[in-house]
Amino acid sequence: MAQSASGKPPTRRQLAAEETRRKLLAAALEAFADRPYADVTVGEIARSAGVAQGLLSHHFKGKDGLYAEAVREVDAQLRAARSVSKGGPLSPLLQQRFRSHVEFLARNRKIAVHLILRRAGATEVAWAAFDSTRLHGIQEICHLLDLDPELPALLPALRAFAAAADELILIWLQDTDTFPVETLAAALVDLLSGALAAAARLAPDKRLNAVIAELRKYQAGQTGTTQEPPASQ
Repeated sequence: MAQSASGKPPTRRQLAAEETRRKLLAAALEAFADRPYADVTVGEIARSAGVAQGLLSHHFKGKDGLYAEAVREVDAQLRAARSVSKGGPLSPLLQQRFRSHVEFLARNRKIAVHLILRRAGATEVAWAAFDSTRLHGIQEICHLLDLDPELPALLPALRAFAAAADELILIWLQDTDTFPVETLAAALVDLLSGALAAAARLAPDKRLNAVIAELRKYQAGQTGTTQEPPASQ
């Protein structure tokens, strides 16, 4: 049986509250996955969950709070699906991560469009949740590459990569027959390599250049071409 924060078994009231919260979140995920944020109403979520509308405000402080929680819930599922362990060549590791990322989105197409890749119309609170999930993804990449996200120019370059990657995946989801998942994953590695090169050009760093060189060495082996990373200063 689940326990409360005090370590004691939860009361019936606590269990009922948690069940209500779960129902509201499930109804919200279904509604927000089906239509854009602005088209979903608090009333329909409450009706779908079978609870009083006032309970939504009690548990989530309104529609934007519930949307933010839905974004965080989906992000947790996505992070679990794309989790990879450090070790080995960087490009295949990144390609594995991106492949798992894209496959999750393909399996959850509606959620991908409205809760992961596009948040048009969301309020400031909901947008903050989206931005936080994007930052988590950037930090995961920095961890895999053993890069400090505080390096000058790295964070804005990776934010640009994340935005471009979302748009590329969104286009792919509209027609998954365009090219296979593996090709898309490899293209995302190429896109990331370009973003890292842009950061290195703006603020040269030896570790960053070493990562770029390793990625490009692998890419050269795949395409038969060679490229030099930006020179360190």
